[in-house]
Amino acid sequence: MGYKIFSIIFILCGLFVMWFSIFGKKKGIKEIGTPTNFIDVILMMIYKLLPSNIRKILLFAMGLAISIGFTYIFFKLW
Repeated sequence: MGYKIFSIIFILCGLFVMWFSIFGKKKGIKEIGTPTNFIDVILMMIYKLLPSNIRKILLFAMGLAISIGFTYIFFKLW
């Protein structure tokens, strides 16, 4: 039961990330997140160097991957 609720929460998070990538303002997308370790710093540097259209595509792909992955987990546990 716990895995199902966990999966539903992350499916909704993935859908929110996809919604934000489509309807979010450029300023909001540019200022997303703060790095907490060395790998995050490197990823944020790469993210900051990309144009906003590429950032939106990456955010949409990440949200889609999260939603599909957790939907698979949800139905696998059904």
